[in-house]
Amino acid sequence: MAVAAQKTISTLMRKTLDRQAAVAREKFKFNKNQVEQILLAYVRDQKTGPYNDLLKVLKEIPLNDENYQILFEDSLSCVVLLGRNFKPYVELVCNIEWAGRREDLVELFSRFVLSLLTAHTYHCECVMNCLIKLFKAEGENWGDSPPPEQVSKWSNIHTVIAQIVAIMPMSSDLLMQTVIDEFPYYKAGCYINRSYVHNLIWMSKYIPLLQEQIMTAIVSRMVVMDVNLVDQSKNRVPAETLFEMDTDEQDIVMETLDYCMLEMLRWLEDERDPALNIMCNVFERVLLPTYGIRYVQFLLLYTISISQQCADRILNNLWVVAAGLHGLGPGALATRRTAASHLAGLLARCVRVPNSRLIHYLKNMAEWCHSYITATQESTTASDNTKVHGSFHAVCHAIFYLVAFKNHHLFMNKENLLFVESLNLPRLVTCNLNPLRTCPPQVTHAFSSVTRAHQVVYCQAIIEKNARHTLQASAVQEYDEWFPYDPYTLPTSGKIIWPLCIEYKDFLKDGDSESQYRCMKIKLEEDDDYLMLASPAKRIPLSNGISPGFRTSETIMM
Repeated sequence: MAVAAQKTISTLMRKTLDRQAAVAREKFKFNKNQVEQILLAYVRDQKTGPYNDLLKVLKEIPLNDENYQILFEDSLSCVVLLGRNFKPYVELVCNIEWAGRREDLVELFSRFVLSLLTAHTYHCECVMNCLIKLFKAEGENWGDSPPPEQVSKWSNIHTVIAQIVAIMPMSSDLLMQTVIDEFPYYKAGCYINRSYVHNLIWMSKYIPLLQEQIMTAIVSRMVVMDVNLVDQSKNRVPAETLFEMDTDEQDIVMETLDYCMLEMLRWLEDERDPALNIMCNVFERVLLPTYGIRYVQFLLLYTISISQQCADRILNNLWVVAAGLHGLGPGALATRRTAASHLAGLLARCVRVPNSRLIHYLKNMAEWCHSYITATQESTTASDNTKVHGSFHAVCHAIFYLVAFKNHHLFMNKENLLFVESLNLPRLVTCNLNPLRTCPPQVTHAFSSVTRAHQVVYCQAIIEKNARHTLQASAVQEYDEWFPYDPYTLPTSGKIIWPLCIEYKDFLKDGDSESQYRCMKIKLEEDDDYLMLASPAKRIPLSNGISPGFRTSETIMM
């Protein structure tokens, strides 16, 4: 009862204060030239009392159109006086709501700002901060396009920014730094983050020199959201002990990332060629070195889906990095493994990547692996190869993944089967470097099932040997189980992404006749070919449809 009474009293007090503030707004009025006289008195006679009262008024009382006009006309008439010591005044004036007012009042604000910065360039940082912060206002999320009144406000802000950059080209660097510094917190909500991204994309269209920097900033912040979603899903506790707050925060971040992805996808579609080239650069700078993200990399899949030129560039660069062929040294192992994962994922999942590219890169990867084996054959021992030869293992895993994932194409006719045989996969499987030992179990299982059915490779002996080694090892075997293009689950942006992705077809379910499937199942039950986990009580299931890397849109939520 006491708490309820306190809330009632607090509510009544708040309403009373609001009414008093409204009355004060109605009663308050600037006289013409009053602001100018206060500013002149402060400069010439050091009269601080009226000046401080003016600052208090600007801070506490919203101005109607009449007071607004007097304030800016007076400020404009004595703009030359507004030196460094007037920074608090300039900040308060620039923070007055102006973007939603009449056209003539917006023009008055614009003339004041441009005159101020022409006379005193050191106020540029303050003005830029005030302008960029306006993109972070609260509001309701929109569907296809923002409300017209909101677009009108944003348009006024962008007009002023464009005018500032036009008369002060060097201010673009300050603008870019302000954009990065003012980026909303990723948990701040969907509307704030989406409106900020929407306006940064808008800005990039009239300041083309900053376009790539702006996109780098956007993608970098989306990666932060993505990483936090992945971390939350990994650390998820059972539902009965999960705090409702944690669930709400995860839903907020997921919705935010979903709509930010939508804004970026629409930008790529609208801008086409210049945007696609920028996206390729951003991928190589931001996404390629980033391991374990779940969603943002689909911007790249979309990019190569609508541009064959970008597809050639990206796939070739991924292969060059994965194989260490760029002439700058072998490169970081983590980046090379990430490049191999991206290359395999794009070749497997992207609808617009033709099978001719699949054949081309499988051939290149196999040839590189065979050359690697030949070069290391005499000096390699099985006990120390995992870290030393990590790039070789990564490329082999990409081959195994692609053979398993694209089995319907690679084994559809005799010509393709001959191509697979030309890859000499048995040599990769049986070499001393033993890439199956570090291959994720679900990939090993699918690859072994497919290649044994078509009598290309028999992996049973190697798998059994690796399983015994795993059981005898004191440390638990860890596998690199990141598959960057597993099905996309964000619902709104997913409507654009889903048609561009290939669903995995389980070989054991869809690829064979009824008799062949039955014979293989019997064979699998007769031996322990697929014992690959540390615990002898666990077996890899016959169906790999819900394994990472081979997930479908139907099973991804399981």
